[in-house]
Formats: sequence, C-alpha cells, structure tokens
Amino acid sequence: MGLVRLFIRTLFFVIALIGYFLVSFTIFAFAGFSFERARPFLTKVISLTSRIGLKIFNVKVRKNFAPIDPDENYLIVSNHLSYLDILIISSYFPTCFVTSNEMKETPFLGHLCMLGGCLFVERRSRSGLTAEVQELSNALTDGLNVVIFPEATSTNGEAVIRFRRPLFQAAVNSHSKVLPVCLNYRTLDGEKLTLKNRDKVFWYGDMAFLEHALKLFTHKNVVAEFTVMKSLNASDFEGKNELAEKCFELVSEEYQIITHAV
Repeated sequence: MGLVRLFIRTLFFVIALIGYFLVSFTIFAFAGFSFERARPFLTKVISLTSRIGLKIFNVKVRKNFAPIDPDENYLIVSNHLSYLDILIISSYFPTCFVTSNEMKETPFLGHLCMLGGCLFVERRSRSGLTAEVQELSNALTDGLNVVIFPEATSTNGEAVIRFRRPLFQAAVNSHSKVLPVCLNYRTLDGEKLTLKNRDKVFWYGDMAFLEHALKLFTHKNVVAEFTVMKSLNASDFEGKNELAEKCFELVSEEYQIITHAV
C-alpha cells in the first residue's frame, strides 16, 4: 500500500505543481513582471495550492483560533518545524512568506518561492537590512499578511529557538497588528510524534526536500494542531525587542516539546 500511496500522491503533487507554476507565472506576466503588483493575487494562489497540498499529504489540522478580525492584515509570527508549516498557515491566511536569499538561490524551491511572491532577506549580512525591513513594512501597509519564522531556521522540535528581532521592526514601522501562531505536530499514522519518528515529518538541517517529501507520501496521515493567539498591537510595545520577546513567550508557552515515547 505504501508504494501505491507514493505513486498516487506523487502524481497529484506533480499536477498541482504544474498548475501552480502556470497560474502564478500568468499572473506575474499580467502584472508586468512586478512582484509588488502580483503579490495580492499570488497569495491567493498559494492559499489554494496549500489546501490542495494538505490533502495530498493527508495532513489533518486541528484548529484552535482566538477571535480575529477577518478584515485586518497581520505580521504573522510562527515557530518553524517543516515545509508543512507553510501549507498549514497559508491554507488559512493568504499571505506572503519571508525567507532567506539562500532559499531563493536553491534550485526548484527558489522558483517556488519567487512565483509565490515571497519576500527575501539576506541573513548572511546585515548591510541590506534597512531596505528589507522597509519592503516588509510596505507589504503590511498595502494590506497583505506577512509571515516570518523568527527562529530563522526550521528546527528538530526539541525547543523553540530564541526569536531574532530585526524583522519585527516592520510591524513597528507600519503600526501593524502582530499575530502569534504556534504549530504542533501530534501524530504520524496514528502514533504520537516523538524523537523516534519526528524526522519523518520535521524538515531541518541538511535534509533534502524531495527525498523527505517522497518518504512522507508513503505514510497514511499526519495530525497537526494550529493555534492562533490573540493579536498584538505593535504600537503597544516600546520597540521591536519587546515585541519579539512577547511573541517568543507566547509561542513557547503553546509549543509542546518533542520527547521520547512514554
């Protein structure tokens, strides 16, 4: 059954990717190859594609949402464990993601990100930080949701890494609302996610994306929990450092550390 599941899901995955590339490129072309003009439409394409992706991977999401204003846009702040995080968040919030220039330079994944209207930051140097923060601020001012993973990397689930603070300045500059969210992955094929089986779901370090995704296709299902907390007003904080610390505190409290099976 695992091989049959792999074949079927891979087929649907390829079809979904082809559709994503065709639709996104068409939007990009009609927008005059301007990411700024294309982003509001690309975020909706990503959201639809993410919902399809969750079905292909058979990820079942348990929601725990605080009341939020559907007419507001947010700087969404999340912990980061897997590429599945992107599918889950985007399936509920049409959004543009912030990722690194290293990802932009990665074959295939870089093209996915660019056609998705991602915002890119250079984590290897702080020389362009002011311009990068301004680009995020502009997106927020334009009414877009923007997602950051302030741990600056995906992790192995043993802890939430202390949040990096510079990108929180975008919310301060644009007087935006900040939405802390937390992702917990609960089970794989009905078994509790532990240190023993976490690497089948979590994607971090030097793991190859395609190899990891194909292996995940062979499994029956993944159950994740998506917690959306009460939004914060960036203007209520003295600056980015205090705002980042509060978000870290909230996300850490909601996250359940992966441990050995009992």
